[in-house]
Amino acid sequence: MALRFAVSPLWETIAGLRVLAAPECAPVHQRWTTWAESRLGTLPDDPWFRLLHRLATRGPVVPEFLIPTPGLRSTGIDTEVDALFRATPERITAAVGADPHARPLLDDPTEALTALRDRVRAVHDAIIEPLWPRLEGVLQGDVERRGRRLTEHGGPTVLGELHDTVTWHPTAVEVAGTITELGTRDLVLVPSAFIWPDVYLRDSPVRLALCYPATGFGTLWTRPAPPARPALTRLLGATRARLLHELERPSTVSELAERLGVTVGAVSQHLGVLRETGLAVSRREGREVVSLRTALGLALVQGGD
Repeated sequence: MALRFAVSPLWETIAGLRVLAAPECAPVHQRWTTWAESRLGTLPDDPWFRLLHRLATRGPVVPEFLIPTPGLRSTGIDTEVDALFRATPERITAAVGADPHARPLLDDPTEALTALRDRVRAVHDAIIEPLWPRLEGVLQGDVERRGRRLTEHGGPTVLGELHDTVTWHPTAVEVAGTITELGTRDLVLVPSAFIWPDVYLRDSPVRLALCYPATGFGTLWTRPAPPARPALTRLLGATRARLLHELERPSTVSELAERLGVTVGAVSQHLGVLRETGLAVSRREGREVVSLRTALGLALVQGGD
């Protein structure tokens, strides 16, 4: 069994839909739900969207084919929604059962999956994409922090810290009293800004996925404090304070150097300090390394901007 982490924009899209379906269960997201509802426009009138909404929100279990477990730590939304086409008729039937509202999925899976893929992407573009740099900073920051804990203390410690309903067993994981045997399957830990106050275990033959509340998600919708740039500058120094502001979206060292008007070497040095203090994270995307601020970095900016 391999234990690893993944950040999934698709999982956040589906989790966001579930929050919108029952906003009273997640008052911490009230500012986001008010904004997101207005962003959906005419989508709720579309029959395929209504089917997607039903599948994603009708009960405690999301159909397995709607949320494929990410294969990599970071996966783009295009790759994830295209994976919906790998759903076989058998997987669909097992997921929807005898639900009469899901009949289009059984009658013409290809047409239905195409329509659902397009609606998932439309929902993502409306309620997740505009905030993704900020969201991703929180999620990647959580992965960095827990990844260090995994290296230093091992899997049982990390799993025990995810949620008070999660317990590690030598050959299984227990969630809210239900024990699931791992066998030779990977266990993928997926942080989420929207899953709180719960956790969600997605069982499949190939790998398990455990979605849990990301550390620092509560800072996402906090209103910025009144401007106080001098305080942040005194704390970090002028260049690092400006750099932390610029890290709202994933950026390469050369992009940051150009925007700040400093050398690439200077940016690399300051980024190293921000990473060491938990204010920023960096990851490789193809041939480039991009950086963005963490939930702690966001909280610091909001408290001093």
